Amino acid sequence: MQFKPRKQHIYNDANEMGSDFVVGDLHGEVEQLYQQLSALNFDYQIDRLFCTGDLISRGANTIGCLNLLTKKWFYPVLGNHEQLFLLGFSSPKYWDLLKENKGQWLTENLHQFDLLIRWKTLIEICMPLSRTITVKDKKVGITHASAITNWQKVQTGILSKHDIWETLWSRPLQDNKDCLAIDSIDCVVHGHSPVQAITKINNRYWIDTFSSTCELTIINLTALN
Repeated sequence: MQFKPRKQHIYNDANEMGSDFVVGDLHGEVEQLYQQLSALNFDYQIDRLFCTGDLISRGANTIGCLNLLTKKWFYPVLGNHEQLFLLGFSSPKYWDLLKENKGQWLTENLHQFDLLIRWKTLIEICMPLSRTITVKDKKVGITHASAITNWQKVQTGILSKHDIWETLWSRPLQDNKDCLAIDSIDCVVHGHSPVQAITKINNRYWIDTFSSTCELTIINLTALN
């Protein structure tokens, strides 16, 4: 099915007041997130938390993660699980895929169509396909799974069906030859591919550690190079 995100790309200016962090895929682990943010002394008034997407499914509290979309300090990108949720409004087979993947949260709320529409609207508004963040003298990109190698094209939002698929679904870590550097950006952070620890190849980072370690990876963006 053809899919085009409502928001392809968002620029986020430098945070002049606080610090900026990025976290990997959450998958319902909102309590774990709050515990780790507390340990980092995250300041909800001035700090910002970016996220590589996939807020929903698997973990115990998908709805708690969806509620993060109302928080002014939380800045995610779209994940492939959110894409499946959006596509489910056109074809129920996509919701069936989510329900099969620890999707009790969805099964229990299928009768609450107003709530489903609320989540749909929040995802479409708050979760662009990609972000560029200014961090001091650097530009940091964030996408869910991967990205095409020309970040300027990413920023235009003029992406093909294949480009969008690659951004949301591909796993280039399975073949290091495909983990090419991305031009016109200092570094890019991804989730989606499970890793034991932060994995850097060229100017790209993969940080989806929870399924392997039961610990989220949260990085201060100033630490990226």
